[in-house]
Amino acid sequence: MLDINDSIILSCAAQGGAMATAATEQTSLTRVAVSRRIKKLADAGYLHRHGTGTRQTYSLGDKRFWLRVEPLQDIARRGGEMVVWEQHLAAVLADLRANVKNLAYTAFTEMLNNALDHSNGQQVVMGMQVQGGQLQMLVADDGEGIFRKIAKAADLFDPRLAILELAKGKYTTAPMGHSGMGIFVSSRMMDGFAIDSCGLRFDPNETRTALPRFEWIAAHAHLKPTQAQTVVRMAIALDSTRTGNDVYFKYFESSPVGDAEPGEAFHTTEIPVRLAQLSSELVSRSQAKWVMNRTNQFKTVILDFAGVVHVGQAFVDEVFRVFATAHPHIRLKTMGMSLEVAKLVSLFGGP
Repeated sequence: MLDINDSIILSCAAQGGAMATAATEQTSLTRVAVSRRIKKLADAGYLHRHGTGTRQTYSLGDKRFWLRVEPLQDIARRGGEMVVWEQHLAAVLADLRANVKNLAYTAFTEMLNNALDHSNGQQVVMGMQVQGGQLQMLVADDGEGIFRKIAKAADLFDPRLAILELAKGKYTTAPMGHSGMGIFVSSRMMDGFAIDSCGLRFDPNETRTALPRFEWIAAHAHLKPTQAQTVVRMAIALDSTRTGNDVYFKYFESSPVGDAEPGEAFHTTEIPVRLAQLSSELVSRSQAKWVMNRTNQFKTVILDFAGVVHVGQAFVDEVFRVFATAHPHIRLKTMGMSLEVAKLVSLFGGP
């Protein structure tokens, strides 16, 4: 597993010039130790060698790695998340496809901004790895924990319901400065996206292609021991053709300049209804109300039934009759239903 000193050496390679000299000045390593690491990084594919003998030079290889641990207040004082990207990641990822780089920039800076503005933490771990045709990024903080904070702010009896609220979008604990779109949008821009905190996980693709653990970094080892750490992991294929507009045009529509309601353009949400199951099947009206809570903020609500094996009459009636009748202007759509669940929904009066 590479460490922060390796990250500094690779960053020096991205900047050009006398890499070994710069790396020796920026680390606590001797010149000999730096030279050994350079050889190791080149052998592993993180650096390309040019020339022979004592005149060898190096440039970034096909693999990339970056790791930094920093006090959140220092990042805020320097100018925030954009400064981190411009000073560290921009050069290391300069040769990525423009669309992938733009998506990575959006997701990384959104998640770092969340740590800065919401976590109430002291330290943040930031990491990046390019390997095997994929870019992986990580942002972890030692704050109070995202699900715990949402559950407290929304007065939820179980922090697992905080994941359900987060998945819908348009939820924020700081409405004066945020719209609640960052995590929703970032998770759709990435191929894989997961948040771990307090023993709970939010992964919108969990039932289809869950994001595996990152083997190249141990975020917890760099933070003070606490259950409330929040670890965000993101991944995208280097050859992805997705663009930011693909995401925006799917979930947003233009609204008049000066709209009184922030986030008015955010018109479509996708809700993984399995998150309302907690420890039981989807049978009660209460569970239906948890699913549909705040959905009157949207014009289209897509209910994703992936991972649901059974529904009850009361749940179906509350969603597809009671809610639909009370909100005729909201279009309800479904996806991910098994044949068994689809039969039950139809049996109980659903679409």
